[in-house]
Amino acid sequence: MSPHQLSDRHPKVALYLEAYTPLVEEWFQALRASDGLRELRRTAPGRDLVGNLERLDLLFRDLVDDLFDRPAPVLGQAVAVVAEHRAAVVWEDQLVPPPDAGAEELAASLRHKFKRNISLALLEALICLESALTYGRQTLGLSGEALERTLRDSTSMLASLSVLHDQQEVARMRQLTGDPTEIQHPRFTVADIVRGAFRIGPDKLRAVGPAGQQKIRFGSVAPHGVELSSPTMKCPAHRLTNDEGQPLNNELWGLLVDVYRMSGRLA
Repeated sequence: MSPHQLSDRHPKVALYLEAYTPLVEEWFQALRASDGLRELRRTAPGRDLVGNLERLDLLFRDLVDDLFDRPAPVLGQAVAVVAEHRAAVVWEDQLVPPPDAGAEELAASLRHKFKRNISLALLEALICLESALTYGRQTLGLSGEALERTLRDSTSMLASLSVLHDQQEVARMRQLTGDPTEIQHPRFTVADIVRGAFRIGPDKLRAVGPAGQQKIRFGSVAPHGVELSSPTMKCPAHRLTNDEGQPLNNELWGLLVDVYRMSGRLA
């Protein structure tokens, strides 16, 4: 079934395929070409991990602003799709547009939503990476290059959260961390995660593969028990792939491992 046929079946499908996914693809292209990212890599060894992650979060959000500040067909298309299906958009406590909002107001709300989602995705990835780092050190006894290699290969941790409905993802994170608190930005920051918030315990993790080629992943997870009212869509960054055929989420994961290495956290 073509994306157009899918879009005709449910507004959420149209939003993901025709609005969110093209914006995410454009954002990743901007990230790769970013002077800010090159500067962060150059100067990262002179800062601690929290400082580098805070700069990365700010860079991520600035790239959203850059995307929305310049006229581009992908942005106009996204706003048009949101206008058509605005009742299906989950705004939550974000900059909620009024029912009669025009294109400019919708673009402002979509910008706010996109920035929040980018920061939230960073927090969730950091929870996975911090938990895998602790497991690799304390349970597997890894350090240095062996630890870094194992972390780089453990992309399935982030991938497994990328194929869930929003409601399922909240339930899954609560089950994994044992914390009933919902992970929200800006209530929680990268500093909170690095300093111990929302850890996934070793009983929820597994190492697979032979020695020297291990990967860390989640163990079996109990049913989430969430009743869904709309289709489950893959995270756009997991649906989209790069020139090597890898999900774009893998690029995010690899960048975070780079930041940890440059910050001296993988020794």
